[in-house]
Amino acid sequence: MRVVDARLASRVLDGARQGLVLSLTDDEGRVGLGEATPLPGFSPDTADEDQRALAELPGALGAVDLPAEGAAPTATAILRALAPLSSRLRDLPAARFALETALLDLLGQRLGLSMSACLGGHVRYAEVQVNGLLTTSVPLPEMLARASALAARGVRAIKVKLRSRGEDGFARDLEALRALRREHPGVELRLDANAAWSLDEAPRRLALLAPLGPRFVEQPVAPELLHHLGARDVPWAADESLAVEGMPERLLEAEGCAAFILKPAMLGLLRAHALGGRAQARGIDAVVTHLFDGPIALAASCELALALPRAPLACGLDAHAGLEAWPAIRIPQLREGGLVAASDRPGLGIRSWTG
Repeated sequence: MRVVDARLASRVLDGARQGLVLSLTDDEGRVGLGEATPLPGFSPDTADEDQRALAELPGALGAVDLPAEGAAPTATAILRALAPLSSRLRDLPAARFALETALLDLLGQRLGLSMSACLGGHVRYAEVQVNGLLTTSVPLPEMLARASALAARGVRAIKVKLRSRGEDGFARDLEALRALRREHPGVELRLDANAAWSLDEAPRRLALLAPLGPRFVEQPVAPELLHHLGARDVPWAADESLAVEGMPERLLEAEGCAAFILKPAMLGLLRAHALGGRAQARGIDAVVTHLFDGPIALAASCELALALPRAPLACGLDAHAGLEAWPAIRIPQLREGGLVAASDRPGLGIRSWTG
């Protein structure tokens, strides 16, 4: 398979964010889609950098050799095709995510297989639940009302971002979480500290949160310090740390690490898949989540969640308000009741793009 045409469309989302849609056409006329929508302030790359890199695609990609007949499809063919661009894409994970998605979309269409099957072989599980998302920055009645709405949809895991700062702020967050637990005693509770705690204060705060029974606290301390935290009263999960060179290897050996939070828009699709497999092999859970990006990236993240060696925990793949800035297209992997399931379509499953 050879790519004969590459096109890039840009979309301004909210004045501060830009989305890029990559369309690759192969030598039989099939079109594969990918998306790069870096999040300002969080992503290591910018839309301008991604746009310059992706604009250089024509002529730079190698041929994509299809797996031998009867062999399980793997990412090896994509990695070979991307080899000439490896140095250019090294610090541009959103651009790499877009390119890997578009190539896997083409590969899946060629083989008549879903993207998840191309990534991870035959489907091992039928569906993945999504988790809901709340934040302590809204008034408590609003937060509790949103939790009730999630429960009514069938969402059984809720992630709460702890936005308050300082000791007084943590005390307010703690009271809000206690109220949430009283109203929803059966929900799986996850917390996200967004690396705001120091290594000294994290153990005490985790101990105070322990009676609430959270599954884990995401990224309680700075990315480069997380492996020093050790086993605590509440397990913790790695998010931003996974993008720090050499840190995933340290975290695979660290006591207390309960989960890897995989964001392909921050890591690249193939790297996120590889890290998820390595974590699961060590008994560490995996969670796949979007970066509040568009429908193509969200569909690709859903396919990643369905491609891991074993089912991940409920994933951060629910539809979000930012999708309203994009063309209204159906994301075939998202189902009613807070579920992600295979699209039963080859490749990414999105064939009509009008952006």
